[in-house]
Amino acid sequence: MSSTTPVTRRREIVHLHVVGGSPRARLPVEIHPVSAGIRGGLAGGFTMAIIALLYGRISGRGIWYPVNLLSAGFPPGAVVETAAELARFQLSSTVIAVAIHLCASLAVGLLYGAVLPILPRRPILLGGYVAPLLWSGLLHSCIGIINPVLNERVDWLWFVVSQIGFGIVAGILVSRRARVRTRQGASLFVRAGLEGTGLESEAREEAHR
Repeated sequence: MSSTTPVTRRREIVHLHVVGGSPRARLPVEIHPVSAGIRGGLAGGFTMAIIALLYGRISGRGIWYPVNLLSAGFPPGAVVETAAELARFQLSSTVIAVAIHLCASLAVGLLYGAVLPILPRRPILLGGYVAPLLWSGLLHSCIGIINPVLNERVDWLWFVVSQIGFGIVAGILVSRRARVRTRQGASLFVRAGLEGTGLESEAREEAHR
C-alpha cells in the first residue's frame, strides 16, 4: 500500500473565536440586534401592505378586498362572503387584518435578524427571494386544507410578489445594522440577567486550572 501526504493550500489554520472561551459554538455566532428585526419587520410589512392595496386597485376588486381576505375565517361567516361584500370596508375585518399583519411582520423581522448572518454576503438573496418563496410554497400547500374557500380567492402571483417585496425591504434594513455577538459563551446566570456575586470570577478561575 502506498501512503500519500495530505496537501492543502491553506497557510494556517483558522480557529473560530467565541467570547467566553467555550470550546464549541452554535452558529450563527453573531446576530443582528432585536431593534433591527423590529424595524425591518415594520418596514417590510408596510411595503407588503402597499403591494396588497395596489393589487386590489389594479384588479378592480377594491383596496379593501385583500384586507378583508386576510381576516377571512376569523369571523366564521367571512369565508362565504361574496366578492362584492369583501370589497367593502368592514371595521372588524380591518382591525383583525391589521393585528395579523403586524404580528406576522414583527415575527418574521425578528427571524431575519437571527437568520441573515448565516449568509452575510448574500442577505438579499436569502431574505428577499429564498425565504419568501419557501414560506409561500408552505402556505400554498397548507391553505387548501385549512381554508379551501380562502385558497380559491387568493391571487398567488400577487401574494408571492408581496412576500418578495417584504423580504427585500426587511433584508436590506436588517443587514445594514451592525451585528452583535450571541452570549453563548457566557454563563447561565449572565444570560438570564441574574446577579451572582463571585460566580463569574470562580468560573474563570476554574477554567484556568
